[in-house]
Amino acid sequence: MSDFRQQLPPRQTLFLILFPLLGTFVCQRLYLHLVRVRHVYPGGHLVHHLFFGVLLVIPAAFVVAFGTRQLWQAVSALVALGIGSAMVLDEIVYLVMTKASDEDYLSHLSLYGAIAFVSVGVALLLTLYKSKRG
Repeated sequence: MSDFRQQLPPRQTLFLILFPLLGTFVCQRLYLHLVRVRHVYPGGHLVHHLFFGVLLVIPAAFVVAFGTRQLWQAVSALVALGIGSAMVLDEIVYLVMTKASDEDYLSHLSLYGAIAFVSVGVALLLTLYKSKRG
């Protein structure tokens, strides 16, 4: 068997991370601004989507780092990396620069900070793609 991760073209890798990242970011922000903030309290503890993002990013990064012999695992890891990255990047400014209230999450600071971090993430992804492609 061969390592499919090595065989995925850079363009496919880019799209498998970029589209889930942007789609997740747009969907979660639309949901939060239109439906309102809904918190998850497993075991009575508040869990932000940053934590769910980390739970996706770390195993996905490990799979990407070591490769896989199964195409579906490589694709799943790249998609999970995009989704998890969006969740993490979306909450950095909110958790670090505000008091983390529901109103703060819907604030301009949180929104513009999230847009800035997602933009930096996308720029890094595109830079890596261009360096791999050329």
